[in-house]
Amino acid sequence: MQDKFKGAAGGIFLKFFLGLWIAILLVAGLAWTLSADRRDAPQNYGSIERGPGVCRAIDVARNMERWGGTEAMLNWLRDSSSNTKPEVFVLDYRGQEISGRTVPAMALEELRSMDPRTFLRGHRHRHCGRIGVVVAQVEGFGECTFFTVRTDPPPPRPGLGALWRLPLWVWIVMLAVVTILVSGALAWNQARPVRKLHWAMQKAAEGDLDVRIAGEVGNRHDEIGALARQFDEMAERITGLLKRQKRLFHDVSHELRSPLARISIAIALAQKNPQKTDELLERIERDVQSLDALVDELLTYARLDDNAPMNFEVLNIVPLIEGVVDDANFEGSAKGVSVLFAAPQECIISAHVDTLLRAVENLIRNAIRYSPTQSAIDVNLTTTQGKAIITVADHGPGMPEDEIERMFDPFVRGKNQATGNGFGLGLAIAKRAVERHGGTLSAANRPEGGLMMTIALPLAQKKAAGG
Repeated sequence: MQDKFKGAAGGIFLKFFLGLWIAILLVAGLAWTLSADRRDAPQNYGSIERGPGVCRAIDVARNMERWGGTEAMLNWLRDSSSNTKPEVFVLDYRGQEISGRTVPAMALEELRSMDPRTFLRGHRHRHCGRIGVVVAQVEGFGECTFFTVRTDPPPPRPGLGALWRLPLWVWIVMLAVVTILVSGALAWNQARPVRKLHWAMQKAAEGDLDVRIAGEVGNRHDEIGALARQFDEMAERITGLLKRQKRLFHDVSHELRSPLARISIAIALAQKNPQKTDELLERIERDVQSLDALVDELLTYARLDDNAPMNFEVLNIVPLIEGVVDDANFEGSAKGVSVLFAAPQECIISAHVDTLLRAVENLIRNAIRYSPTQSAIDVNLTTTQGKAIITVADHGPGMPEDEIERMFDPFVRGKNQATGNGFGLGLAIAKRAVERHGGTLSAANRPEGGLMMTIALPLAQKKAAGG
């Protein structure tokens, strides 16, 4: 059963592991968001600066032009973008910034909205601190507009240390919300297929074994999916066992009905005609012996059930099969059928001797029953690829291809029924005995005529000396 879940090992564990980490990451992300500094960039960011520092910044720019020339002022303007706050911009009469920099859109909007009367020459420089704008001549550019712009950078993003400054109640709320969401999703994901399993088991307990749920749970590749597939396999197997049991009961009742009916008739005749009592008693005895043989085979078939205990031992099977072949050769001589055996000196397997030899004996006797007079049956034992292969080949009529698959079922007799009073249990017992040894039993028609039965059994390690 553990092997059923080996392929799905870690499925549920992985889901809960990932779910936990998702919850942790969501809590961390939520905490990061809540702990972020809410101080946005200043409202006048990118607008024209006003104040005492404006005059000084503009005076520096004009003095650079006055004492160093226009080129010196342009170089200073370009450098001021990284060294001077507020930043000085100079527009020519066309509205182009003379140093080639981009003027903030907010500053341009303010310039357009200013009253032109504020630029009267008599008040330009005197009121630069209040207005923030100065108009002056620049060599090579004519009359230009000087102004400063607020360009302080936005506040830096908070570090991880800001997380620990959150109040305790914020942490509790975040953990509760995220945990409820993640655990709820995981619980729903796991509870739905479990409810399906519970429903299917209830239906099975009520006797409905036609329920299949592997498809209902979405063919999951975790432990629950493996359990659903195992349930389907169990239901299939139980359904097959019940069908086989019903068929077996039907066949047994059919086999019992005929001899019991003959016994009943014989008793009735003996009561009416005492002169034939001895003859009728002999007939009753034959029917009783037939019933005893049937019961014996049924008990043998039942003892070979998968759950019945069996003691296996490691041994060399060659001499044991030789004994079975010798007995079969003696029985076949009355019909003119010889049984030939070929095998290596040694073949070590783990076997329950009685059941395995009975399986081989059933195959050989079945071959004798179907073989014509003055023919041979070949019994061969070989070893290959870790298996012992036992073949029993006859020269009989063979079997129709459509009957070969069913010939190992209990009470199945082929159309080419040979002589004898078999019950159709011999091959069924042989197949079940071989399967209890971990092997397989198959049949196939031979091209030259006849039927070949093949037993494949796993080899075992040779027993150590003194072990």
